[in-house]
Amino acid sequence: MAPATPRRRLLVLLALGVVPWTVLVIDRGVVNGLFPLFVLDYNPGLAESVRAIPTWRFFLSGGGLPRNPELWPASILLYLLALASAGVRAMFDRGDPRFTGGCLLLAGLAGIGVTFSFAHRPRYTTLPVGSLLACALAWWYYWPAFRTTQES
Repeated sequence: MAPATPRRRLLVLLALGVVPWTVLVIDRGVVNGLFPLFVLDYNPGLAESVRAIPTWRFFLSGGGLPRNPELWPASILLYLLALASAGVRAMFDRGDPRFTGGCLLLAGLAGIGVTFSFAHRPRYTTLPVGSLLACALAWWYYWPAFRTTQES
């Protein structure tokens, strides 16, 4: 298999932004997907509705975050840092892939923490889809950069 180019890594990180990092399946078929930049809410109540709520509305609404997912802002920030780092690497051939991989791994771990923050609620089923995928991508694409550091 050919090694991944910086542009391919950037495209993969961009694609990760359209994967729900945490999926919440709530009683009565309500499904919420926590994406890095928005929340997708499906409610099959009286009128089946699907709506996308931008993440910034949660932070600027005055009420703050919903109860418990305190790691959500950290996960978003770390993902955006990894994305920016991969973009700089792809466009200008600058930057350290270890920084990108570390930010991506920490973003995935923080996303898993968000998933666990909802897991204690009754009638909630939580799935850390994108968070696990972020950790796997950090290992797949960026682990070799960490290994060469350890060997030298």
